[in-house]
Amino acid sequence: MLYSQRNVISLFLVLIAQFLIESIGYMDFSIGNLLYLPLGATLYCYILFGPRAIPGVVVANTLIGYFLWDNWFGNGMSGFSGHVVVGSLAPMLAIITVKYFQLNSFSGSNKINYGPCMFLIILTALINTIAKFFTFMDILIEEIEPIIFLGSFFVGDVLGCVVFFLVASKFLTPLLARYRLI
Repeated sequence: MLYSQRNVISLFLVLIAQFLIESIGYMDFSIGNLLYLPLGATLYCYILFGPRAIPGVVVANTLIGYFLWDNWFGNGMSGFSGHVVVGSLAPMLAIITVKYFQLNSFSGSNKINYGPCMFLIILTALINTIAKFFTFMDILIEEIEPIIFLGSFFVGDVLGCVVFFLVASKFLTPLLARYRLI
């Protein structure tokens, strides 16, 4: 498959996941979202396409933050680093960590293995939550309650990843396999 096809698929998956979240709920950086699907879309793209999906994910997160969230809710470059850099690289860091410790068997023969993926989802959510906490701690105008922030971001990331993986494995993975895109 061409390099650009992976990026286009990644771009649209992350954008669609974000638009779904925007249509069903309210996004607030201080408390997060209890079903954050874009992290699941990002992790799904990295598992299927590897690091070659990074440009598509970064472009999608940049478009979301700048246009949909009005320059990251007025936080500018600090919001960019929290959302785009951390949100795009936390799943890749989790995958690298899992592969380093030789726990990887995420996908094979056009199917996703859920045991290793659940561990990867939890690790990704943990890395993403902690990194965003330290990034947003200084830039948000309102006071952050650490327990509420960490708990809501972690739960939202885990639930978003699990829901996205369940839906994508039922509908998207067979479609991508049929057209030989994975």
